[in-house]
Amino acid sequence: QEEGEGEKSKRKRKKKSGKNSPRHFYKRIHTKPVYEQVEGMVILPSEDILVATAGSKGIVRLWLSRLSEGGGFSRFECIAEESSSQAFGDSKGGYMDLLHCSLSDDDESNNPGQLIVADAENNLLFLSLLKEQQLTTVRTIVGHNDDILDLKILPNEGKESTHAAVATNSSKVRLFELGTFSCDILEGHSATVLCLDVSPCGRYIATCGKDKTVRLWLTSSRKCLAVATGHTEAIGAVALSRKAGRYEVTGKAAVNGGGSFVVSASKDRTLKRWNLSGAPVFGEATTEIDLKTFCSTRAHEKDINIVSVAPNDSLIATGSQDKTVKLWNATDLALRATLKGHRRGVWDCQFSSFDRIVATASGDRTVKLWSLSDYSCVRTFQGHVASALRVRFLSGGLQLVSAGADGLIKLWTIRTNECESTFDGHQDKVWALDMSADGKKLISGGADSKLLVWEDTTKQEEDSKRATEEHNILMEQRLANCLRHNEFEKALGLALELEKPREVLKVLTSLVESEVQKGKTGLAILQQHVKTWPIEKVQQILTYCRDWNTRARNSHLAMLVVQAIITSIPSNTLSCTDGLPQILAGITPYAERHFDRLDRMYANAFLLDFTLFSMGSLEDESTAQEDFAIWELQSRYVLPPKAADCRIQVGGSIVHGLSTEVNENEEDIVSIGNSDSSDDDST
Repeated sequence: QEEGEGEKSKRKRKKKSGKNSPRHFYKRIHTKPVYEQVEGMVILPSEDILVATAGSKGIVRLWLSRLSEGGGFSRFECIAEESSSQAFGDSKGGYMDLLHCSLSDDDESNNPGQLIVADAENNLLFLSLLKEQQLTTVRTIVGHNDDILDLKILPNEGKESTHAAVATNSSKVRLFELGTFSCDILEGHSATVLCLDVSPCGRYIATCGKDKTVRLWLTSSRKCLAVATGHTEAIGAVALSRKAGRYEVTGKAAVNGGGSFVVSASKDRTLKRWNLSGAPVFGEATTEIDLKTFCSTRAHEKDINIVSVAPNDSLIATGSQDKTVKLWNATDLALRATLKGHRRGVWDCQFSSFDRIVATASGDRTVKLWSLSDYSCVRTFQGHVASALRVRFLSGGLQLVSAGADGLIKLWTIRTNECESTFDGHQDKVWALDMSADGKKLISGGADSKLLVWEDTTKQEEDSKRATEEHNILMEQRLANCLRHNEFEKALGLALELEKPREVLKVLTSLVESEVQKGKTGLAILQQHVKTWPIEKVQQILTYCRDWNTRARNSHLAMLVVQAIITSIPSNTLSCTDGLPQILAGITPYAERHFDRLDRMYANAFLLDFTLFSMGSLEDESTAQEDFAIWELQSRYVLPPKAADCRIQVGGSIVHGLSTEVNENEEDIVSIGNSDSSDDDST
């Protein structure tokens, strides 16, 4: 019975609560099957019902339900979807979320905004809604790069480079826009891409990877132009010819090796050259061209890490785990020379565009320069604490930049053989490094998935340093003028702005001395100035006082300034200011030491008073006067004679003067020097 009453009371409460709350009823108008798992849906601003969906199929679609004249809505129909070339696809995991971003704060704006969709690989795609019946990808932000294995900056024909090709630990090659880091994808490899290179004109990209193929891409259309197959193992290094004019050569000249070419090095320890057909042929091709091997050779006894082509296309350099660098003729891959000297495998080798030298980076933590005249090592740069992985020339061939497994990038001056600067931006191995054609940008990437862009700020720093020096000279002159005209307040402000404690000490000393000369106390004038100082200036001056107080000759002024501050500013203000209690705590020990020294000096001063008092009380004044009178009577004055009329005893001998008269009185003889005579009267 009690349970029945409890249920009735619950029903009554529900009825009472439902009386005042409004009820909403929703009616299903239409159900549209999309045949995928919908992960995101947004309603777009429109007079009709416009809905965007994204899901497991990796395609964004727009659905429209139109408002009829009778007030109802028509069935949903798909009015737009992503193209198959731009869609992410269901094989990669599809899309995970969908958002709508309005590009204008004005609700009445006609700009429909953009759709932002997140895929399964942590990338963000921005889809434009400006064009009807079409969804266009305008920007892609990569959320995770994985390990960056290689990168190259795309030249832009005399203009500033804007894009970089990056090989990550995947089968896709990413083209990043350096300004916004928006990304385009080059898809074609079936396995991880290990290395890439770009042509000097910036129109072509060569890639290779674990699928044992080399692919040539056109940067403008992001299309694969040619494929080279022939290696039996993963291809770890690739390089394009460096003369831009050779890419226009076609026909038999290109087939016979007079045009551009690609060289590749594989884990099968072979080096292959592939001739390219030329830009006109690539422009007319509708399908991928199969490249044929022009020549091949067994290059090293261990894995080949790097291959590089000389600026004049005459030499090819390869670096291997067998600790050697080999130079080959580019025409027939004949061995020209072998460079030996590294104690571990060689990870990189690069030709200089300004001199006949080649730079190598090795696992023995060194970077070496080799002369192409006699193939000898001319420089060795030591400083990395782990393997040196990449090296590049810059500043007209006068400097080197190297990257290592320690995550550091070092700048070297070739002439002095010294490290000028070290850049710490990575937390893991720096596998990729490249310099722009104008030498103003440096891009690095590594195992920490970071892609860093470094800019040359040498000129800006020099200009800033010069401007700072000019400003300091002007301020110092103003400071000297203020001191000359006894404008101590302005002088103190200038000295604090320049952050020169010595000048501040000079200004405060002059201020106190000027008041003392007027018969006033220095404390009063200091207290008057302290009341006008902001707390930041007080903190700065107390910091200087802490340093001044360590020396005895400056301690008096330091203590006087501290006294003026403590007696002029409330203690709660000083204690609540960050850092001031610590500064005052640093002043206390030396202040106590100086006070102890003054106490000892004051105590020792009483000894001097006691000594002087004791010396004055030995005899009376009357006795001293009598003794002086007796001494004065017994003393004879020695005056210069008008003529020599006496005898002078020098060393016991009697020497006569100019006078012919001889005075025999012994009492008139004055002895000068020592005498052996025992006569007491000859004194």
